[in-house]
Amino acid sequence: MPTATHDDDASWLQALLESHRPDPGPVSGRWALGVGDMVANHSLTPGKLRGLVRKLNYFGGVAISEDAVEFDGDKVEWADVEEVRTRSLIEYMFTGGLDSQIDKLPVPWFPFRRRVIGAISRAALTLLLAAAKQQLEGGAMDIRIPAEVSYRGLLRTRELAPGMLAAVILADPAVRACFEATAQANGVTVCPAEDDVMDHADERAEQIKSMLAKLGDRLCN
Repeated sequence: MPTATHDDDASWLQALLESHRPDPGPVSGRWALGVGDMVANHSLTPGKLRGLVRKLNYFGGVAISEDAVEFDGDKVEWADVEEVRTRSLIEYMFTGGLDSQIDKLPVPWFPFRRRVIGAISRAALTLLLAAAKQQLEGGAMDIRIPAEVSYRGLLRTRELAPGMLAAVILADPAVRACFEATAQANGVTVCPAEDDVMDHADERAEQIKSMLAKLGDRLCN
């Protein structure tokens, strides 16, 4: 199980997400939340560095504007988006290789980097695990995140997908609602992925529980 420190970090991250929620409806202007904001707001980060580290948002996070969407610094114009497919949060965790992302966020060096990024990534995983377990046990509605943004590339259709921190942000109901409202305002269809593992959750329950347990063990190491 996560330690008290992990729970404290998760509570801090949850409070940060709630304090930065976008307004209801399609976004007006640009809304963003990223790893730079998280690092800047963490108690381990020296005050004099907080303005500088906000520039790290490029390396992890979500930005939604009237014209475009950004996951982890990759930007796509809404005019180029063909479709957005949502997946259950459990499905995302099941296939997203989250265990390989812990402590390995692609963020440049800065003082206290290892401790701060470790705290943030573990806090993010703690929140994802808590939500997934509650959903799996029937204690929460199906949490679906926009997991695949299909868009027109130069030569072929491409996909934009969220990393771990972006997934945590997108799991917030206010962010999801803003994302979907903005997509729909731009004429973009938002629909469930056809091959969602949760369609067969009963058959795969033990496999899913094993995966969640494996990720939980990573928090204790």
